[in-house]
Amino acid sequence: MTGGLKQGLTWAPVTPPRSPRPPRICARAGCGAPVKKPTARYCSVACSSQDPERRARLRERARCGRILPLARQLPLDFDGEEQRIAALAGAREEVPQGLSRWAV
Repeated sequence: MTGGLKQGLTWAPVTPPRSPRPPRICARAGCGAPVKKPTARYCSVACSSQDPERRARLRERARCGRILPLARQLPLDFDGEEQRIAALAGAREEVPQGLSRWAV
């Protein structure tokens, strides 16, 4: 006898039998298709993108997004950028060198 058990006997945990869950139904209004995975809410990607409630939640979350103060935003220096583009465009040929014989 070891550990208080009779020889040949083993302890097995008793688990209650599980009842099968009914298949989950897609969360989009008007769609009654079953969901493929136990943790999913929608039957397909197309259904999740068409759900008006989900789109409203995403729109609200995007509207209440983090706003950066002006001091932390990137500087937009259009004048300097335009001058650099003009300098590059001035050295550019209108007709590529290989096609210059076709230019009229």
